Amino acid sequence: MSVAGSNVQTELNVPIAVASMTGGRRPGEVGDSTERVNRLEIVVRYALYLVITLFLFVPFVMTVLSSFKTSAEVIAFPPTLLPSVWHPENYLNVLTQISGFPRMVFNSFFVTLVVVALNLFFDSLVGYAFARLEFPFKNTLFAIMIATMVIPGFVFIVPRYIMLLNAHLVDTYFAFMVLYFLQPAYILLMTQFFKSIPRDLEEAAIVDGLGWFGIFWKIILPLARPALLATGILTFQGMWNNFLDWVIYMQSPTMQNIQLGLVSFRGQYQNQWNLIMAGSVLAILPILIIYVAGQKYFVGGAATSGMK
Repeated sequence: MSVAGSNVQTELNVPIAVASMTGGRRPGEVGDSTERVNRLEIVVRYALYLVITLFLFVPFVMTVLSSFKTSAEVIAFPPTLLPSVWHPENYLNVLTQISGFPRMVFNSFFVTLVVVALNLFFDSLVGYAFARLEFPFKNTLFAIMIATMVIPGFVFIVPRYIMLLNAHLVDTYFAFMVLYFLQPAYILLMTQFFKSIPRDLEEAAIVDGLGWFGIFWKIILPLARPALLATGILTFQGMWNNFLDWVIYMQSPTMQNIQLGLVSFRGQYQNQWNLIMAGSVLAILPILIIYVAGQKYFVGGAATSGMK
């Protein structure tokens, strides 16, 4: 066969090969089909996101709307979406009519903010030591710290209570400060973040005469803002929503937090669901504000801490 004949045969075989690879469809048709599949995937994905969002968000919206209704409207059937008359005074009634509610708000904020401040300092300090310093039994201590994270918290309830009772810290704010000034999960988060920071900065600071604490305080800590914010947000959320520890370690009515107070409200004001809903919204509001305000930093800090 001549060269010209071979070229003709090759040119005839190329479309056949392409057609066989694409199932008999032209390349343009394959691209259109792939694009349609991608569009369908996007539609299904966002539809699923919408369903999940509605499932999580609708109860919160109903709680907020119910907090402006009368008690009869809250339990009415069939339920109504909007109140016939808006009652913003329900929130004022929660603060004035429910015994001890302002003190519960103070207790929640005071303990939560103090524990957040203690965690930001001590977790970052210990995390920096594990990330950068060399000391005896470093790896052993780090392994023990990680091991404590897998032990259920309720195992420590009785030993903690005995320890606090012997130290005369039961029914005091210091109970939470002693129990939660260090938390292994956030030490791990800070350790991983510090490992991602280049050592060149520390070496330059050592040349300038700074010690380890000076390097930590003046150079490393400002760079760790995303991880610090993530730690602060998670600590705030955990302490604000804490219920079991307040039940066990706080015995007097003046030492209750909002979460414990809401349970008491159901017994004392079981017929005033509008006040219970208003109190629930007030309890949720700080967490919502913290997450909305720090969402970008929280995601960035948590993501960066897992880089190395």
